[in-house]
Amino acid sequence: MIDLPQEPGAGSLVADLTPLLDVIFIVLVFLLLTANTPLLEIPVALPDSDSAAPVAQQKDSERAALVLHADGHWQLAEETFASWPELQTALQKQLTPPPLDVAVEKGAPATPLLKLLAWLNAAERSDTRLLMERSDAE
Repeated sequence: MIDLPQEPGAGSLVADLTPLLDVIFIVLVFLLLTANTPLLEIPVALPDSDSAAPVAQQKDSERAALVLHADGHWQLAEETFASWPELQTALQKQLTPPPLDVAVEKGAPATPLLKLLAWLNAAERSDTRLLMERSDAE
């Protein structure tokens, strides 16, 4: 290493790194604040193509039809439920829960449907079908 003699009154040849460190910390804070947080996910198995999706032609008498209406109320068979907790208690009271066909009206809120799917997943009820309409463009 080359040793430079220090003269009195002469400036140091070593660069001051304080401004560089300030910039690095500002960029680091900016990146931490703008980083995307992981989203909560519910695993849903979707068919690979339209031809693989089963189309419900007729209702089975053994299956229960559950409908989420556009105004947010639920309908299970002939009963209507104004909120998710009412429907949840009704589903929990069933001794032998039938398989569900879930239909959602256009314009219905997504939050109650996600609550239902999460509850079905937690209750390990795997025989559930989401009914979809076939698009007219096909």
